[in-house]
Amino acid sequence: METEFICYNRKGLEAILPHRGAALRKIDGALYNSIAPRTMVGVKEIGIDDPDLEGHFPGAPTYPGYAQDEFACLIAAALIPNIDKNLKYEPHVVQKNVRYKKNVVPGDTLTAEVRLLGRKGRFYIFSAEIKNQRSEIVAEYEKIVGAV
Repeated sequence: METEFICYNRKGLEAILPHRGAALRKIDGALYNSIAPRTMVGVKEIGIDDPDLEGHFPGAPTYPGYAQDEFACLIAAALIPNIDKNLKYEPHVVQKNVRYKKNVVPGDTLTAEVRLLGRKGRFYIFSAEIKNQRSEIVAEYEKIVGAV
């Protein structure tokens, strides 16, 4: 059996996701390995000039929860075409449940591991964990629902 390892940059993600522009800037890249076909890992480096930091919060910049959500959801959406090679529709996320654990600040590098838990019809159910470069959990997603 041949192992398939795929490393997606933003251009590669454009080929499998409908997102563009500011939405796609929430992720720097993603890794898929066919040995663990129900899992995908994404990476995002938070720079001091990241547009999502604007206004969150002056004097103590903090990467907002909505941007972390989009990061995890983009990875979930990118995992769907790797699971189902015969998709007829573009993948997107329709619901999420999350608990934030730690602040994310400029200089942090986030990794998110998204796992497929199951599928019901056209809906995919995922869990996810976002960690910083110190392996500290910054957000836990009990449930992400993706659809095609």
